[in-house]
Amino acid sequence: MPEKDSLCVLILAAGLGTRMKSELPKVLHVLGDLPLLARVVEKISALNPSKIVIVVGHKAGMVRETMDGYLAKKPAGAKVVFVTQKLLKGSGRAVREALPEIKNFKHTLVLCGDAPLFKTETLKKMRADYLAKRPDCLVMTADLSVPGSYGRIKRDPAGAVEAIVEASDASPAELDLKEVNSGTYFFKTSALAAAVKTLGKKGPKGEYYLTDSLENILSSGGEVRAFKASDETEITGINSRRDLAGAYKMINKRVLQRLMDNGVTIIDPDNTYIEEGVRIGRDTVVQPGMHIKGSTVIGRNCRLGPYGVIDSCLIEDGSEIKFSCFLAESRVRTGSAVGPFAHLRPASDIGPDAKVGNFSEIKKSRIGRGSKVSHLSYVGDTEMGEKVNIGAGTITCNYDGVRKHKTVIGAGAFIGSNTNLVAPVKVGAGALIGAGSTITEDVPPKTLALARARQTVKQLKKR
Repeated sequence: MPEKDSLCVLILAAGLGTRMKSELPKVLHVLGDLPLLARVVEKISALNPSKIVIVVGHKAGMVRETMDGYLAKKPAGAKVVFVTQKLLKGSGRAVREALPEIKNFKHTLVLCGDAPLFKTETLKKMRADYLAKRPDCLVMTADLSVPGSYGRIKRDPAGAVEAIVEASDASPAELDLKEVNSGTYFFKTSALAAAVKTLGKKGPKGEYYLTDSLENILSSGGEVRAFKASDETEITGINSRRDLAGAYKMINKRVLQRLMDNGVTIIDPDNTYIEEGVRIGRDTVVQPGMHIKGSTVIGRNCRLGPYGVIDSCLIEDGSEIKFSCFLAESRVRTGSAVGPFAHLRPASDIGPDAKVGNFSEIKKSRIGRGSKVSHLSYVGDTEMGEKVNIGAGTITCNYDGVRKHKTVIGAGAFIGSNTNLVAPVKVGAGALIGAGSTITEDVPPKTLALARARQTVKQLKKR
């Protein structure tokens, strides 16, 4: 028996997507850094559904494999199952073939895998409206000045939803209607199951339209209501490369507006790209050309750019990321500076009050408080203490061709320019390494280490 108010989400993702002109299924095309289908799953997970059912068809194996990889990294919080649509004849047929997976749930949310621009808060408001009024179906609609190929919402004289008319089947009068169907519905599962079982073929391709299920519900005495989205961009479907580019602009505009409203300075919104999951504190300044994505969290009073990429990083208050840096899965602590032209690879931890300068690369290393890797150096698999100075051209030789090894540098050590530290090796606190040395053995604290051949000068032979 279905649990009280249990919710199943049914995502329709079986379409061919011929207008994408691609070997890749439409729902796997990337918007920002996420496939369209993954974006939908991520957003509806916030509703805490009991189950998520994804109907696949075209290149079903590829879609399933991609989504399995995504879900392994970021679980949806609900059981996810795939249903392969055997007969690719429309959305109504897709729902009919998924009935065995959804029939034991009280309510079903149906939405499209190629329309990820809805806001989670809008979907939560829609669910609340649905649960408060309990119609057999609640459809999300929006008013569009140019409705195009969207199905039109047809209402009776009293304003109740009478039908959804597909654009290809609409009369001239119906095509003039501005209220359109989003493809997102809350159904009583029992009403949905009964309605799709009696669908007939329709249209030039002989398809089974899910939209016709609303007429079936009405003809059986059921109730259909509409929930109108205030932001028309939320219902945008993606059918072409142009649509994909337009969708990215819409998402980016929303994010930048939200950040600016919350006290972040965006110098040039037309040339700044920030993903939805990013959080930025007040009085931080973002210069043009920045790409900030993933689960990045940036504190207050930071200065970023111009130009560069920050991916899934924690940037603490008062830090500066200078011109043309690339940071991934790293932490920059309070008051530190990175760049210009610096690269932080995953698991790097910088500062506080530390500096990584131009053309330096850090990988899986801890740079201590007030330490400096100012320029032209590579530091990998290293634990570095406070107030260490790394001279230009220093390299931690952490890889022996088979395994990675660790370098430890004590507080206050001074590493001269053009030094090679061949790991595993330890440099003690306060030690001094002469420029041009290749260090292969541990250096005790407060000692001077030199490891280079004595200079000789010889007369040139006359020619």
